[in-house]
Order: sequence, then structure tokens, then C-alpha cells
Amino acid sequence: MLTAAMIVRNEEAVLEACLRSLSNLVDEIVVVDTGSTDASRRIARDCGARVHDFPWTGDFSAARNRALDLSSGDWILYIDADERVRPIDADVLTPIFANPRNIAATVRFHPRTGFTAYPEYRLYRNDPRIRFEGAIHETPLRRLFQIVSEDDRTIAPAVLTLDHVGYDADQHRKHMRNLPLLEQSVRSHPGRSYLWWHLGQVRAALGARDEAEAAWLRGVEVVRKQTSIEGGDALSYMELIRSRFVRGVHDMELLHEAEALFPDDFQLRWLRGRILIALRRFDEAVPVFETLLRVDADTLLAACAYDRNIFGLWSFDSLAYCHFALKQFRESERYYALAEQAAPGDLQYRTKRQLAAVRAVSQPAEQEALDG
Repeated sequence: MLTAAMIVRNEEAVLEACLRSLSNLVDEIVVVDTGSTDASRRIARDCGARVHDFPWTGDFSAARNRALDLSSGDWILYIDADERVRPIDADVLTPIFANPRNIAATVRFHPRTGFTAYPEYRLYRNDPRIRFEGAIHETPLRRLFQIVSEDDRTIAPAVLTLDHVGYDADQHRKHMRNLPLLEQSVRSHPGRSYLWWHLGQVRAALGARDEAEAAWLRGVEVVRKQTSIEGGDALSYMELIRSRFVRGVHDMELLHEAEALFPDDFQLRWLRGRILIALRRFDEAVPVFETLLRVDADTLLAACAYDRNIFGLWSFDSLAYCHFALKQFRESERYYALAEQAAPGDLQYRTKRQLAAVRAVSQPAEQEALDG
């Protein structure tokens, strides 16, 4: 039996869609409510969930672990109210559940609309040793990996996709909630680069750009001291490089450092291309964006999620701009046409395509005049 375990608080706008997406997949839904004042409890019950109250203590792990304690399934899927499971035949999970060596499974997780997927650990055996840790960005992974090592267990990839839609709405309320939790967490766990990255994100969203860059720099300093590197460790590098770029600072030294640590990171590749354009090194920028266009965003499963636009629209636009600057107007016209197809409602690409076409037609005459 598979249990969906979740915690909610004032999620009436998104909860029903989440629960409906689970209807043909799970056998039990456990909802732990941490103090809703809206219709969340009623919606959960109407959708067949078992609802339990748990006073909010400022600790996400405490609430999550309560939901795990209340789950009776052999396996548990942990999911949030602003997430949805894509339709799937539940039988495809049977081989994973039936394999006694499997202690957990990853799913394909899209963290926001328009982003590629990365593997997220969301399916676990109902084992009392697997419990969450951390007041925010809570995770059971330390304990899970310990079990894998000590018991010689395995983690399988599951053909299951989750979409997170929480970032589609205004985030101010969540930022205000998360800010003190993150500030406390980085004091308690200063060696987690991901916490510094998220603190920087929240500070930037609330308009404190200098404080955001300070947090990202701390995240970078944490990574510099680590003996092993994970994909998510690139995030503070990326945000710091991007933030400085927006301010007109082209930090190639920090970019080189990041690329040495994360040579396969596509966001760093994108930033390299944009910095090269800013430095008017168009010949060097072209192959960077051509490489990005060879990535299939539909099937990509990397350590981090990426905005799909870097594998399409934004690279078309950047290549068109580079070729125009290099006076390669036919190529510029071609890429602006591709950008126009990718964003048919954006009239700028039609205008730029037409301009490139005009320049391409007039170019032979101009060259003939120069030769004459």
C-alpha cells in the first residue's frame, strides 16, 4: 500500500488539484494541518484524506515526521499541496516496491512551471529510521544514505513526475515566513550552501540586493571548503555571477572557478555566453549557445533544474544578436525566425527578423560598393 503524506496550512487554492492528482495512484492520503484558517481541512476530507491537527512549531521536520508517523502504507510518497502528480499507471511502480533491496526511489521533479526536471527523493519505505531533519529545507537524506550504506540497500529511479506550481503565485507571504527560519538555519548549519543560496533568494526578492549577494558569497565560501561537490552547490555561484552581471560586473574569474567545479552545468554555460556578448566577443559566444540548443529539454534529467528558455528562445535570440553583430544577416534572420516561432506573441522578434532580412538583401550591394 502507498500512502501520500503531506503537511498543509491555508492551501485551499491549490490543495484539491493536488489531491485529485493522487486519486488513482495512492491507497491512503494523510494530511497534517498545522493551523489552517481556510477550507483546507474540509477540502482534504472531501477528497478522502485522513486529516490530523499538529500545532505549528516553526519546524518543518517536526510536522513532516508527524505525517510519517501517521502513515500506514508500506511505501510513502511525500508531497506538498502546491504539487501535482502527472497521470501514470500505478502498476509501473510495482517492480520498485516489490524489490526488497529498494529502500527509496527518486521521481522526476519540475520545481516550477517552464523548468526542466531533476531527480528528487520522494518515495520511501515506511521505515521508522527515515525521518526528516532541519527546521527548513528539511531532508531525510542523511539518514536514508546511512541506511543504504549500512544495510546494502538501493535507491531506484521511478517513472513518476511531479510538477510544483507554488512559484506561479505571489511569494511575498512565503518569503516573510521563510526569512527568519533561514536566518536561524544558517546560524545552526552554516556549512549548508543551499541554505545560503535560498537566504540570498529571499533577500533579493524582498529588495535587499547587497544582503543577497553577501549570502551568496557565503554559499560560495562554503563550497570552497568542501571536500566533495554536489550539483546544488553551483546555485550560489550562479546567482552571484548573475547578480554582478546585472550590475555591469563581468566576473570571469568567478565564472572560471565555477566551471572548473561544475563543468556540465548549463546555467553556467548560459552565463558564459551572455558575458561574452557583453564583452562583444561574439565569435566566442556563438558556439556556447549552439551547444545549448542541442539539449533536449523534454528528456533532460540533471542535478539542477533549468529554465527551458536557455535551450530555446533565449539562445535563439542570443544567436540572432551575435550573427547580426558579426554582419551574418542570413543567420541572424534564421535565428530571429526561430525565436518568433518560440514566442509568437512577442512582436520584437518579427521586427528584428525583418530588419535582418533587409540587411541581408542589401549586404551584397553594400559589399559591391565597398569593393568598387
